[in-house]
Amino acid sequence: MKLLQTILNPDIKMLKDSLPSYQNPRPNDLSVESNYEVDVILSFVDKNISGFPVYYQSIKDSQKENRISDFLVHHFELCKNETECYFPFRFSKNPTQTESDKETDIGVFVMLRAQKPIPIIEFEAKRLSDSSNNKEYVCGLRGGIERFKRGHHSSHIKVCGMFGYVQNKTSAEWIENINTWISELSHNNTDSSIDWTDSKELLFKIESYSFVEKLSSSHQRKLHKENIVIWHYLIDLVSKN
Repeated sequence: MKLLQTILNPDIKMLKDSLPSYQNPRPNDLSVESNYEVDVILSFVDKNISGFPVYYQSIKDSQKENRISDFLVHHFELCKNETECYFPFRFSKNPTQTESDKETDIGVFVMLRAQKPIPIIEFEAKRLSDSSNNKEYVCGLRGGIERFKRGHHSSHIKVCGMFGYVQNKTSAEWIENINTWISELSHNNTDSSIDWTDSKELLFKIESYSFVEKLSSSHQRKLHKENIVIWHYLIDLVSKN
């Protein structure tokens, strides 16, 4: 409680240097500094994400990506209200960008009047199904990873996330497909405005939760000196009925 209260006081120095960073993959490859607020948010997601598929199945009225994201934001906000631990952050749909007209699907804000409403972490969401353009999880005009790499999303931060809404097949199959698409881009990319590196940009598994696979990847941004880290949550929403 005391540490969470500390981050709300702008006159008190952040304690992030003395705190363990959120599970940081490939520490030799990344230059991402420990960020206490983001660590707390990601830990909250880890703790509550596995409850979402059951909640979604109990109330779903659509399989559209935007609607599922509405449900997911609502789920996280309900989890905040249902816990006794103080959590000074707000999940919100489609946060605006200061330097881009492209909006991410979900942003998280610090609830502090003295701070501008700029998300401190953003999540892109993609459906993975027979009826969607699944390769856009990685690349293309609406490509999730590509938008992060180009700075169209999250240009002001170094850690972000993606939610994959698995609506058919298995998460394992989609992970294999995603890594295949990244590998193909690293070998066949003809667009000089963006780089793809197979060995460093593939998704690798971090942990399994109930109905959720958690992975991580690190990506070069051509106009930035530092890589961007993406935490991936593939959520099994295949109907169990």
